[in-house]
Formats: sequence, C-alpha cells, structure tokens
Amino acid sequence: MAQPKKTEYPPTEFSLTYAKILAPNGKLISPEEAFGEGGIFDKEIEKKTRFAFKLTMKKLEKYNKVSEHNVEALRTAKVDQIVECFPNTAMKLLPNTIQKNKWSKKAKDVENWDNWWECQQKIINPLKEQAEHIFKWWEFTGKPNPGVEEILDSLKRIVTGVLSNPLTIGKVISAHGPKRKKDRAKSIHLMGTDTQEAAMIYAGFTCEILHANPLNPIKLTMVSPNQGNKQLSKDCGPSNPMLIHDRCKFTAWDGLYHDFWERFVETKKVEKPDIVMAIHPRLESEFWVPTLDLLLDENIKTVLTTFNKDQFIAILEKLDPLYAKYIYRGPNDWVSGHVKQTPHDPNMVWASNQFLVVFQGRTVDLNTLTLIEDPNEEETNRAEEEFEKLLEGL
Repeated sequence: MAQPKKTEYPPTEFSLTYAKILAPNGKLISPEEAFGEGGIFDKEIEKKTRFAFKLTMKKLEKYNKVSEHNVEALRTAKVDQIVECFPNTAMKLLPNTIQKNKWSKKAKDVENWDNWWECQQKIINPLKEQAEHIFKWWEFTGKPNPGVEEILDSLKRIVTGVLSNPLTIGKVISAHGPKRKKDRAKSIHLMGTDTQEAAMIYAGFTCEILHANPLNPIKLTMVSPNQGNKQLSKDCGPSNPMLIHDRCKFTAWDGLYHDFWERFVETKKVEKPDIVMAIHPRLESEFWVPTLDLLLDENIKTVLTTFNKDQFIAILEKLDPLYAKYIYRGPNDWVSGHVKQTPHDPNMVWASNQFLVVFQGRTVDLNTLTLIEDPNEEETNRAEEEFEKLLEGL
C-alpha cells in the first residue's frame, strides 16, 4: 500500500519517549496518579514532562500549515495529533476484542461507520476510559481542552484508521464479488501490499472481512515485492497456504502481480480470483503497466482505492486511455476518519481508502477498435444461476 512520504512524526516521538511516565504499567494513568500526593514521580519529572508537551505542541504548529485548501480537514487533525501523543493503551485491546466480538446487526445493515460503531460497545467502553484520562492530561499541552466527548470522537477516528483496510476489503467482496451459495468460497488477491496489510493479518483484523461476508469463506492472497510482504510469503506461500481463521485461507507471494499470474494462475496452480484489489496504488510506476493490461485483458474485476481526490483523479487519468469499463467511481463509505496532512506539502491532506475505483474489462476491443457491448443483465443473472446449479451437482 503506497502512502504519502513520511517524516519524523512529533506525536509518535513523544508517545514512545514518555510512555514510561504516562503509562508506567502499560495503561494510561491520570496526572494525579503520576504527580499528585503520593504519586509515582517527583516534581522534577513533572516539570520535564510539561516542557516536553509544550515542545511537542510547538513542533505540531510548524507541522500544521493552514491554507484555504486544508483548513476544514485540519480542524479534526489537530485534535487527533494531540490525542496521538498519549500511549494508546486501549488500542492494545483492539485485536483481541475485535476477534471475539460479533456484529449485532446483519452484515447487509452495516453500511457505514455509524452502523459499525453501534455494534461495538466492548470497544467504546475502554476508549471512554482512555478519553477521560487524556482529558485530565490536556492542561499539560497548553491548548484549549475540547472535552471528553471530542477526545472520544478522536479515538474513534483513530480506530477507523486502523480498521479501514479490512472493512473496505470485506465490503468490496460483499458488494462486488459474485453471488455464491452459503459456504462457497470467494477469492480476492491484494496487489502491492506492505506493512499495513501485513499488520492486518498479524493482528487478526481479517475477522472484519469475514463479518462483512458471514455466509462465505474467503481465500485471501497478497502479492507484492515490498518488505512488509516478505516474511508472510515465506510462511504462507502458494504451495503452503495457511488457515488463519476457520473461514479464511491465506497465501502470500513475493513479487509483481503479473509475474504471479504467469507462474501460478496461468499454470492453474492457483485459481482465477473473483476480485483483484490494490490499496493506494501508485500507478505512475512503470511496473503497473503490464499488470493493468493483464487484468483488463483477462476481464478480472479490479478495485483500487485512493487516499485523496488528487490520487483518485490521477488513477482515472491512467485508466481512461486503457478503455477501462467502470463499475463504480466515487467515495468509499469505509474511508478512515483519521485525516492526515503531509508536512512536505501542506495542501496534501489524505485519509486511507477515501475513494474507490471498480472496473472490469475494456469498453473497446483493441484488436478491432470497436465498442464492446454489455451483456444483457437478465442473461448474466441466468448464467450465474445455471453455474451455481452446476456446482451443486459436482
């Protein structure tokens, strides 16, 4: 997953350095517990901590360059950046809680983050406790205190940043995957994966992909030459897939997608996927050209996400000359609420999976340069039903 260029981030630097004071036992404590009468630390440590907070706030003032293009986005970003200064010990509970928690609504009724949060009281409770502690520490920052509710909203935005990938993937399979009978697997290949997607596997957040698809097992394959994918490809190669959940089989491969296709799909060692997807792909890179041509020629349903409108437009400009046949182009309901600004370009504001581009095949036959007519929808549905009957007879 490509992301905007990174620099040293002041909240992360502060959180790592002062975790032993703010969360000495792995859990965020209040200032009274840290520095009050009978507290853990003395006045000298309190003085240094206050100074470090103020210094971090000054760094963030330089980091946040406001312009007419980003002023609204920075309204929440500034609060989120201060919240990120605190060791987010509640997040350590997230993987275990998510895996044990079942949605209290039907998957089809969970259409956006508001619906999702209504199913997540076990996550909200520790976030509330975290928010109350951060509220008490806020005076150390020298900034106006937004109140417990706004701090809680910030923590929830940060959670959406963590879970935007699995929920976007899950809902893409649900909305754009084929109709299958119960217990018939659906398959998705993720291209260009890196540390973010690897973290999703290690943390067990694939359970949200399954929650979005409660009737069907999922075959998930990651293909990428990036560093974050290398260990997974050693542990779970195509010849040695891993069952990471009783309804999810996982495979990873180290390399470019068109090479993977030639080596495994063309030779029928791996079945053709129902969907191929890439999160924030940088299509300006030359190695994407053969992959895009392959997916278009093979008529594979393909989904690309983008982190802002500029990248969305750039992807469409890359696909338009290839005569991609679009199924959907627009906002993603599962965009991260955690909006960020890149310091090297103040106007570059982004959030994970802000837009979706879904396409399958081409609108023009490149051999004859004639328009390709769409098949009749009724005939397509009938063909799918006949195929399902055929599968049942096997």
